[in-house]
Amino acid sequence: MTKSNFLFKTLKKPTKNLFSFSLLITLSLLLWQCVSPPDFLGGDLLPEDDFVKVKTDTSFIVSAYTQRYDTVNTLDFAEAIIGETWDEVFGRTKASFLTQIKLGYLDKFYGTNPSIDSAFLYLKLSDQLGEVPMFFAVYELSDSLSADSIYNAIDPLGDNVYNTEPIGETPNGYTGQDDIIKIPINTSWIFDKLIDPITEDSTIVESQDNFLKHLYGLYVAPTSPLSAYGKGMYYINYPSTDSKMVVYYKNDEQEVDTISQQYTYVFASSNLRYNHFQHSTEEASSEVAVQFNYNPDEPLVQDSVFYIKGLGLARGVIVLEDVVSWLDSMPIAINRAELRFELEEHENLPDDTLINKLFLYRIVDNERVALTDYLVDNASFGGSYSKSKKYYSFNITYHLQSLLQEANPDLNIYVEQINAYLRANGAVLRSGNHSSRIKLIITYTKL
Repeated sequence: MTKSNFLFKTLKKPTKNLFSFSLLITLSLLLWQCVSPPDFLGGDLLPEDDFVKVKTDTSFIVSAYTQRYDTVNTLDFAEAIIGETWDEVFGRTKASFLTQIKLGYLDKFYGTNPSIDSAFLYLKLSDQLGEVPMFFAVYELSDSLSADSIYNAIDPLGDNVYNTEPIGETPNGYTGQDDIIKIPINTSWIFDKLIDPITEDSTIVESQDNFLKHLYGLYVAPTSPLSAYGKGMYYINYPSTDSKMVVYYKNDEQEVDTISQQYTYVFASSNLRYNHFQHSTEEASSEVAVQFNYNPDEPLVQDSVFYIKGLGLARGVIVLEDVVSWLDSMPIAINRAELRFELEEHENLPDDTLINKLFLYRIVDNERVALTDYLVDNASFGGSYSKSKKYYSFNITYHLQSLLQEANPDLNIYVEQINAYLRANGAVLRSGNHSSRIKLIITYTKL
């Protein structure tokens, strides 16, 4: 029987059950007094003055400048990049790659009187930016790649890096319609470079080192410059077993009318390789072209916007100008520090060009160092673009706290696209000189 039924019966018999009813009401009141309402639970644990001490300040001056990269290291990349982008803001960017290629098996030969049916270089697609048709060519390297060398991906390749006569070309424009880029390789080159030499000198295929002395590697590049603004940048899953060069052949040892045998050359993870990028900002529109305005040796002049472009073109330099003096002006504890960058929407940069996520870091002794906030909890560090709010947000609480501990703190932090050397996206962001400027929001407690 429920309490409501008990109460109903009690009310029907007021005389007989008056004592029971009174007891029930008394017990209910006592029970209610023992339970604190949820809204006030623990409310008296903090003195009222402490709530007054928690404040938020957004008045800080934060400057932003655009710096052109001078060095980009892409050695031993996970993704090869080939293709081109061209827009009014950043101009033309071309990507290609150089790589060693190794034997799929040691001590393998083509047999007696081999005849080639076909040969292809296969490249497994992992992602793309745009779908403008691109034509690609494969070239033989003229010099070896060295593990002791430092390859700057944005330096010119120079002369005699590769033989300018292609050994393979795509017959049709590639748009990402298939997940494999299939480039036919010249069969005459296969005979001259891969079959005849090992017939005369079997030691070539006895070890990978011997083979790399014979074939230095390959250079793969786009051959069809864009004739109008557009994007055709393709990212290759280099370690995939689908990325390889295969020669299909027959010989006298096999029966007539049997299927071709395969001789495979692989993109091993141990292969030396690097991506190469060419940027032609002079091909941007002069009215809206990227402006580089960070030179520490000259007076800094802040524009209303700053620029970020992947593949080693542009990054932002953020200067936290008056934060340290503010922190030193009073005893405080920083509860949270949030840094926001608003997007300057640009009609010449389509939505698919937008950078989805940014990354902040410091430079210490010429090395990139992640902020403490990222190292402590990268999930709450932030950096993703909010489409509804149209800004990027970072939690830099620990970083600001660490500045308090330094005698001569470095007020610069750097912002770029996450995986900046692997993606060609770009963005124009509002600086500290914009009417909707960069915001540094600090929530703090006075001590």
